Amino acid sequence: MENESYWQHTITLPKYPQINKNCNYDVVIVGGGISGVSLAYRLNNSNLKVALFESDTLGSKTTGHTTAKVTYLHGAVYADIYQVYGRSKAKQYLESNYEAYQDIKKIIEMEQIECDFKENIAYVGASDTTNAKKLDCQIRLFKSWGFEVLENRLKNCQISMGLKQQAIFHPLKYLKGLLAQCKHIDIYEHSLVTGSMHQDGLVCLEVNGFKVQARQVVWMTRYPPNLQHGYFFRIIQEKEHVIFQEGQSNGNSILDLSTNYSKRYLDEQHILMIKRIDDLNQVYWYAQDGKPLRKIPYIGKMNEQEYVAYAYNKWGMTLSHVASKLIYDLIINDESKYASLYQPSYGNYLKSGADMLKLVKNNYHGMIKNRLVSSKKLKLKKQQGKVIRHQGRLLAVYKDAQERIFYFSPYCPHLKCVVQYNEIDNTWNCPCHGSIFDCHGKLVSGPATKDLKQY
Repeated sequence: MENESYWQHTITLPKYPQINKNCNYDVVIVGGGISGVSLAYRLNNSNLKVALFESDTLGSKTTGHTTAKVTYLHGAVYADIYQVYGRSKAKQYLESNYEAYQDIKKIIEMEQIECDFKENIAYVGASDTTNAKKLDCQIRLFKSWGFEVLENRLKNCQISMGLKQQAIFHPLKYLKGLLAQCKHIDIYEHSLVTGSMHQDGLVCLEVNGFKVQARQVVWMTRYPPNLQHGYFFRIIQEKEHVIFQEGQSNGNSILDLSTNYSKRYLDEQHILMIKRIDDLNQVYWYAQDGKPLRKIPYIGKMNEQEYVAYAYNKWGMTLSHVASKLIYDLIINDESKYASLYQPSYGNYLKSGADMLKLVKNNYHGMIKNRLVSSKKLKLKKQQGKVIRHQGRLLAVYKDAQERIFYFSPYCPHLKCVVQYNEIDNTWNCPCHGSIFDCHGKLVSGPATKDLKQY
């Protein structure tokens, strides 16, 4: 499966060079999605020497595969935050994302960005008891905060809520508009950061074999490769398939928490939908994002030289702007009114039982099960892969359309979990932490920073 989204198919972004020498910067941003580019946009006139590094092309990963709902109605997350952390933090989360929504509108108007921005109504509903209770709690919260809530407007849902003045847009057209303003930022594509260390008060990065020194580094990738202190036990990588379907729509956005069915209006004749996939021919592209087990994304300062922003739980359009504004304020002013809410170092995981179980299951598959249940027989159809045991060792094997056989190491370079083949996407996936490799073992997305070793 060629994972090209509608957004990538309908616009061409400017091209940028690879890094070709050792460099020194005040600030380095790692990650060329909407978070990294938004921060670069804010720092453009800061008088700081700033660089942005992207391992592939700008907007080619999570940003390029989103459904691009610009909304602060993030499922039932307000009820989750309220139950775990209390009313004040839930309200703070709302205020930060509401401000981000208004910020996006202001940037579009100020920079005159043509990005198909349209305001609409966003709905979220549920038909199961657990999610219905969350939505009931969330409705009461929003009413107490003075919002007009549109109740029970969705069919086939036990309960639902809607908010006016939400929006949709073309994320890569928006990204292109931001890039046009980043005239004082050094931007590099196809420049993969493969290592980092602290030395003499600086962060030293290895990028394509070159040495880059920075006073401050901001990690704004879906799964930062430098995570320490067990951070990979605080996030689940989730993958969803998007269907591009012809059909009329009233222009509103819908999310059903019980079925994971999500849709948004695209144009006069088309709708984008996310749902559980059985028919391979229906799949248009896949998207991947991180889910924070503590319920709140990790955004802020890790130490005196490093910042991080990840685990947006599929709501990256507003949270990317929350992150870029928060980290900009910390870099320039050394303070932000939302720093304590998103600070990466804390977390309450007592209400995350189901997610914890899923995380344990994912790691069990990668660390144990995939090592034990490997096949001893090499029986493959065309364009199929599997992990086999041959002469006492494991091999990842793929047969292409011409019936050629390719052999790889099955161990993900990140933490040595055993990969498994995904026939829907024609990729090798790491079940532990979400690294993806194409059918020939080439790295598609991290946290791994190397290809699967080919034999």
